[in-house]
Amino acid sequence: MIATKYILGAFLFCCSINLNAQQLNKVILDSIISQSQRTNSNALIIYKDGNIAYENYFNNAVQKIEAMSATKSVVAIGIGILLDKGFIDSLNQPVYTIYPEWKQGNKKFITIRHLLEHTSGLQNVPNAGDEVEIAPDVIQLALCAELDDKPGTRYSYNNKSSNLLAGIIEKTAKLKMDAFLDKYLFKDLGIKNFSWRKDEKGNPYGMAGLQIYPKDFAKIGLLILDNGNWNGKQLISAAWIKEMLKPSPNNQNYGYEWWLTYENMYYSFDDELINAIKNETDETTFQLIAKLKGRYKGMKDLREFAQKIYSPEELKLVGKIMQKVQPSQMKTVNDGEILNYTASGYLGQYLIIVPKSKTVVVRMITSDNFKKIPNNSTMENLRKLVNEL
Repeated sequence: MIATKYILGAFLFCCSINLNAQQLNKVILDSIISQSQRTNSNALIIYKDGNIAYENYFNNAVQKIEAMSATKSVVAIGIGILLDKGFIDSLNQPVYTIYPEWKQGNKKFITIRHLLEHTSGLQNVPNAGDEVEIAPDVIQLALCAELDDKPGTRYSYNNKSSNLLAGIIEKTAKLKMDAFLDKYLFKDLGIKNFSWRKDEKGNPYGMAGLQIYPKDFAKIGLLILDNGNWNGKQLISAAWIKEMLKPSPNNQNYGYEWWLTYENMYYSFDDELINAIKNETDETTFQLIAKLKGRYKGMKDLREFAQKIYSPEELKLVGKIMQKVQPSQMKTVNDGEILNYTASGYLGQYLIIVPKSKTVVVRMITSDNFKKIPNNSTMENLRKLVNEL
């Protein structure tokens, strides 16, 4: 191994390039490293064929970092363990069998599967800080939420659903979710030092909150890459891994709390979305927005097209409305095979698994380091770059 390590006080700073890195595409690796440096990353870890190939903390202390919404993907593993061990009957089990207060109205139709797929229909504020983060009891907040949609009919990214999954683990296994995952997952993986943010009531968040060392986070990716097997011990059934990473009917880019990256993927700015926007704007702005109808590779592609067809004045009008449009609201059109599976979180937390090349990539950043980035880049293109490593 070619490695340089520096000890400063109580902290370890490290950049390690293993011989396994020779199996990686040098041009792509250099590009990923360069982007990681420019975006003030705290850690970049790459495993190839089960062995460490690259490890860099960019002169930052080796520390636990919050995985943000990438936590959701770990929670999904917890639900799989619940199922494997018989704590729940099936994913089609109605939530009211665990929380009887839902045994009325349309909530009685919500299943555990709906929570995992974000198709529960529960009313939700997209920005968790506006509602969920300030709630003293996130489980009760989820249970008391009204319905925006009929359960199982529409995908809508929902933090309340994910928090309720944490409650389901506790109610069925009689352990707080963090203790449950420690007992049935982390201990076997050798993850000894982690923490979890909780609400005032003591509920660990399911939407975010896992604070973990980047190298430990990579172990979760390695476990999934090996179909739930760790050093000869089956921690999660291979059947669950397959089920968890299967495209959901209402969002082909999403499994059970995991994002899927396809060979070719487009966002569709269609009539349904355009008409939904109509209710929020005047006729003049609506006619301008209607010109955006089409397919785009991403929000950047959409913005670049808008800059070409609008005058500066028109762009300002359209921009005010378009700020409210998120990729999750746009239908997706996918072509080709699934290239990787990603646990993704706010600020650019990534755990990416590329089965074909047997590669696992972790990129993490603290909120303090993120504040230093001039353009607030979250390395969105990392999910595409890793496929070429």
